[in-house]
Amino acid sequence: MDTNKRPFLIAYDYGTGGLWGVMHARSPEQIKAIYPELFVVAEPPPWMDAEELLHLEETPYDIDGAPWGLLNALLADRDRE
Repeated sequence: MDTNKRPFLIAYDYGTGGLWGVMHARSPEQIKAIYPELFVVAEPPPWMDAEELLHLEETPYDIDGAPWGLLNALLADRDRE
C-alpha cells in the first residue's frame, strides 16, 4: 500500500439513511475530488461503538482501488441523476 495514504472515516448519506466506511487516501481533499458525495468525518458519531469502527477498519476502501460496497451504491445513485 502507498505509505502516503492514511485511513479516513467516510459516510455516504443517500437520503433515507447512510452508509459508513473507512477509506485509505492521501487526504480528505483527494476523497472529495473523486467522490464529492462522501463526507469525511473527523470523529466517529456517538452511536458508533469501537467494535463497529474496528469492523469498518478491517474492510477499508482504497482511493485507488476498484469501487465496491457503498461506493457502488454511490455510483449507482450518481448515474440516476
